[in-house]
Parts: sequence; structure tokens; C-alpha cells
Amino acid sequence: MITIIGGNKGGSGKTTTAVNLAVGLARTGAEVCIVDADVQRSASRWFAERENSGATPLMTLVEKRDNIATAIKSLGTRFDHVIVDVAGRNSRELVTGASVADCVIAPHQCSQLDLDTLMDLRVQLQRVRDTNPDLHIYIYHSMASTNPAVREAERREFLTFTQEFADFKPLESVGFYRKAYRDMIPEGRSVLEGTNENAKQEILSLLQEVYGCH
Repeated sequence: MITIIGGNKGGSGKTTTAVNLAVGLARTGAEVCIVDADVQRSASRWFAERENSGATPLMTLVEKRDNIATAIKSLGTRFDHVIVDVAGRNSRELVTGASVADCVIAPHQCSQLDLDTLMDLRVQLQRVRDTNPDLHIYIYHSMASTNPAVREAERREFLTFTQEFADFKPLESVGFYRKAYRDMIPEGRSVLEGTNENAKQEILSLLQEVYGCH
């Protein structure tokens, strides 16, 4: 299965989502390949730290740029899961990758600047669906507030806005803005390997909802 983690807004937690999903899938025994298709190379740096620490389960990482369709389609025949981390912008990697992917997970914060980019994403992926009609597109509420005073209202606002995009599916899973996620990245680890139970449950919920992992 090929999954693109991407969108048109930076700073929404795409790499964090990608590497946590990759570790979660690998922990089920699946063969997982991470494709770093972002010139910032955040996933590659995370992976290097993971290799240096000797952490398991083992995964594979490759770097690809520009038209990545042929490369990730080939990887999809060799691995159970290919997780592709693309840049937070309207990129060639996002469009070409989505043309052969099974699904796109687009992390978005509940901010007007983030959500406004869904309009551009819809135009891009509508064109992609002309050649890849079975593509699933999920909108993931990321970096949500943990403040009880605003948490429910923020979620309602997020869902209200995403209702305007009938061709996108807003996920029930939510990723909250937690220090645990930031702490794990420099260590090449996932929150599933840490001690924050809330963060663990957020990733487990996402794995269950998208991939049916138990």
C-alpha cells in the first residue's frame, strides 16, 4: 500500500505523521519503506538517528525527487507499505506520487491559513483522480489544542470547514500538539516507543482507522 503524507501548507506535522505511521506499521511485522520526497530531508535525518541508535523494528528509507511515480510504484511491489513524505507546498512530488498511490493523508491544523489550502489541494487531486480514480484522500486534524476550554470548539470548526469538501474524508483520529512528538524526532524514535500514553493512543487510533491495524 502506498500512502502519501502531504498537503500545501508547511508546519502541519507531515513528517511527524509519516515516521510515526511507519514505525507503527513496522511494529505489526510489515515490511515498510519510507520515501523522503522533501528537499528539507527531515525524514532522512530522523532515519539516520534511528539507524545510529540501533532501534528496531528495522525499516528502509530512500530519497526521491521530482516525478516519483515510477519509483514508488516499483517500491510498492517490494514492500507491504510505502510511506511517502512530501513537501508542504504544491509540489511535483505530491501530484506525481498521488497518481499511483492508494491514499493521501493531508495533515492540517485548525487555522484559516492551513484550511484555505484545501481548496488548492482539491484542484490538484481532482486532476489526479482522472487517472487514479480509486485514490482515497483523508484530512487529518493535526497539532490540535489540548486546552479543554477550546478543544471541542476547535474540532467543530475543523469539521465544519472540511464539510465543504465532499471528495475528502476527515478522519476521526486527531493528533494533538504535544511535546512528546517533538522530543521523539531528534532521537529517531516514535511516540509508540515513548512513555506518553496519550500520544501513543493518537497514533494507534490513526493506524486503526486508515490501515485496520490492531
